[in-house]
Amino acid sequence: MKKLALKAYGKAVTAILSLIGVLAGCSKPGGGIMAEYGTPSAYFKAHGKVTNKETNQPVPDIRVIGKEFGQADTVYTDTRGNYTLDMKGIIGFPVKIRVDDVDGAKNGSLVSDSVSLQKKDVVQIKKGDGNWYDGAFEKDDADFALKPDKKTSAE
Repeated sequence: MKKLALKAYGKAVTAILSLIGVLAGCSKPGGGIMAEYGTPSAYFKAHGKVTNKETNQPVPDIRVIGKEFGQADTVYTDTRGNYTLDMKGIIGFPVKIRVDDVDGAKNGSLVSDSVSLQKKDVVQIKKGDGNWYDGAFEKDDADFALKPDKKTSAE
């Protein structure tokens, strides 16, 4: 009988503490339920131009990679060396933008370059919702002037 009473008492205490935890953890001050799951996110857009540093000419077909906390997006420059990088669902900053010449000798072999953007380096164009969404951010002048690769051109 004593074991049965202790078992029932333990279950009752567990149920009460669970209920208190759920009610206290999932409510906003002033009422309402607050869901505490998800991933902080934002929207990031960068515009830029890639040129050859020596000739100042635009460079087409350069791979542009935007990377942040394991998430990445890849685009290529157009015939005028311009690119627009759109990243949705990123967690935060810094955002690293890397440019690589991956077409071999077509562009004359250029040295890769990168930049790491902090929140202070971008303009917020849309406010967040005060919860998990931080808003939208943009960088208009994310330009690169790539140097020719002397090692490759010497071969």
